[in-house]
Amino acid sequence: MTVRNLAGFALAVLAAWLLWGGIHTVNVIVSRGSPLSDALLSPPTSLLRILGTFVAVIGGLLAGFGKPFGALLSLIGVGVFALLAATMALSGANSVLWMDEAVFSGILIVLMGLLFILQRN
Repeated sequence: MTVRNLAGFALAVLAAWLLWGGIHTVNVIVSRGSPLSDALLSPPTSLLRILGTFVAVIGGLLAGFGKPFGALLSLIGVGVFALLAATMALSGANSVLWMDEAVFSGILIVLMGLLFILQRN
């Protein structure tokens, strides 16, 4: 197992954990009586988090198993998740709301960068 494979699997595990957090949040909002559309789209942070992390999980697993296009899918997923942190920060939201996403975006970007730097065997 190479470092690239380990980076792919680490990215997939971290993204899966973040995906579970996004789905859990939507589930809590819906269980309190809000419609699903409001939970996902008002504001669209939950939708961006779920979409980005889902694509990152798929890309990380593909890269971990040494399949083609894993790094590219990881780039798209991590890009969407980083966009989430950036939009929250630039919208003037309290840093308590977006700091976790910014830190996890940085970690995901490093792992995704390893997928592009290291050669696939």
